Amino acid sequence: MSKRAGGGGKKGHLGFVLLNFGTPIVFFWTYYVWGTKPAIAFAIGATLVQALIHLILRLKFSPFFIVASGFTVAFGAVDLLVQEPRFFRLGPFAENFLLGLAFLATLLTEKPIAAWFAAALPPAIQPDLSKIGKNYLRRLTQIWAIYFFVKAFLFLYLAFRVNLGQLIVLRSILGGGSLVLMFVGELFYRKRRWGF
Repeated sequence: MSKRAGGGGKKGHLGFVLLNFGTPIVFFWTYYVWGTKPAIAFAIGATLVQALIHLILRLKFSPFFIVASGFTVAFGAVDLLVQEPRFFRLGPFAENFLLGLAFLATLLTEKPIAAWFAAALPPAIQPDLSKIGKNYLRRLTQIWAIYFFVKAFLFLYLAFRVNLGQLIVLRSILGGGSLVLMFVGELFYRKRRWGF
């Protein structure tokens, strides 16, 4: 039977971060030490190692892992084949735009994508999906779709205004910071409204 990546406690949270966000962490560090192409190659290698660990430990691939690693591999693989990496700088735009589209598309299904992401969170911060209801998850999915579209066009603008190193830093600060704010804001709202 498949298990979930990461559990409770400090070790569980660290494991959750490493198993799901190892690729961007490896890319960020390697880029500043060796440059673009080695960073892309190491990030692809990190993705393969993470996937192997998931398979060996029979862990379910979480949506966080798929999103964090998938776009890095897709855009990075193309840039490894060209002389001057250029597609990778459009990665943040494409990632957020496609995520916005995916979130919107799941509103046409019975289960909005917010339910899938919520079910993949560590137990300590996971909402009780049976108490929240579908309407809340549908509204949450809409809010996240808007968030991803706004972020996509911000990154498209930045892709032509700053160099790749600055883009990676801005992506980490703006992308990571706003992502944390979105999660904390939803958690705060849910605790005030339902108490869990």
